[in-house]
Amino acid sequence: MTEKRRISRRGFLGTAAACTLPLFLPGRILGKDGQFSPNETINVGLIGYGVRRSEVGFRPGAKFIAICDCDTRRIPTDNPEIKGFQHYEEMLEMPELDAVSIAAPDHWHTRMTIDACKAGKDVYCEKPLTFSLMESRQIVQAARKYNRVVSSGSQRVMEDFGHFIAPIVMSGAIGDVTDIYAGCAGPPSERTYDAEPVPAELDWDRWLGQAPWFEYSKRAIQCMTWRFNTVFGTGGLGDWGGHTFGGALYCCGMDHIAPKEVYAPHSERNPEDGVVILMENGVKLHHVIGPAYECTKIVGTQGTCNFTDIGNLRPLHAVNIRRYHAGLKTIGDDFLYCMRHRLRPFQDVFYGANVADYGHMCNIAYKYKRDLVWDKEKMEFVGDPEATSMVTRVQRAPYTIEV
Repeated sequence: MTEKRRISRRGFLGTAAACTLPLFLPGRILGKDGQFSPNETINVGLIGYGVRRSEVGFRPGAKFIAICDCDTRRIPTDNPEIKGFQHYEEMLEMPELDAVSIAAPDHWHTRMTIDACKAGKDVYCEKPLTFSLMESRQIVQAARKYNRVVSSGSQRVMEDFGHFIAPIVMSGAIGDVTDIYAGCAGPPSERTYDAEPVPAELDWDRWLGQAPWFEYSKRAIQCMTWRFNTVFGTGGLGDWGGHTFGGALYCCGMDHIAPKEVYAPHSERNPEDGVVILMENGVKLHHVIGPAYECTKIVGTQGTCNFTDIGNLRPLHAVNIRRYHAGLKTIGDDFLYCMRHRLRPFQDVFYGANVADYGHMCNIAYKYKRDLVWDKEKMEFVGDPEATSMVTRVQRAPYTIEV
């Protein structure tokens, strides 16, 4: 583990003191030799009890002690040891809570993560981490400001790709990488539904959060419906793009590299059906609308590595790639380990936010159907105020985001 990825104890405690957080870590989260007694168990709160839920609270050395959902019908009542909340802010006030796992819709991820960081909780958040390019900056800023362990929840990055693809590519077996192809579904769209009465058990205003007002309907809150609605979701590019963009970039050791230029489909610089992004290092990332794994591949100067068939490709030599800490096998265990040792996790907030940016860039290019040049320092698309207006989403009070 390099010092670059470590959160220093001095820095962690200093910032914690400034924020009136405890000067010492609770004994229950320190752990020892892989064995965890009841008072060493990490206490986790789950926000969003829908389809995805979370694995973190079921890993060894952790347990769920609270569940929050703005629809109280979803909160289980069969376990007296788990407290139920309709508003997550009340859950964050629990002094015994160590971490939260966020499985809410896309438009809530950044706000909930930042609030948890402010409350002194570590965070495991499902992908995509953010809902806009500006939120990607805010979420990293908050994690660093409050010295929290924040992990993006994309298990497929390491568990599907890291064990075999990454060593091949990063050893130079296909030469220098020139192009990355990542498969997933396309952007969200504007959708409307017939309005229905809001169930008494659902706080609909809270479910909407920062999003513009949208009339309630059962269809609006279904997972694959809200995800492909521009009001709440980021479409396939935030969903499976979090896996394939993240996995492909990781396998090249490039998930920290920022986008530079964006080429819309069938534009002067891009004859393809999908968006192409020129990265700062000169590599091109191609969005392919199609099956995730079958369409994902990495092209080098001396060969191509397909994610579904690596053929006879083997690493040229051993390479030191980023992996889960301590030889762990799951992203949830990696997160919990990093909590105990105050390390930045495998899928640290910076990587998750950077990968989310590629999806945001694609969605903007699909919307405006023209090429874009990104200035990451000014946080704007050069000479394009219309595209720049999408850098920050309009946020409805009182759910605005403040770091």
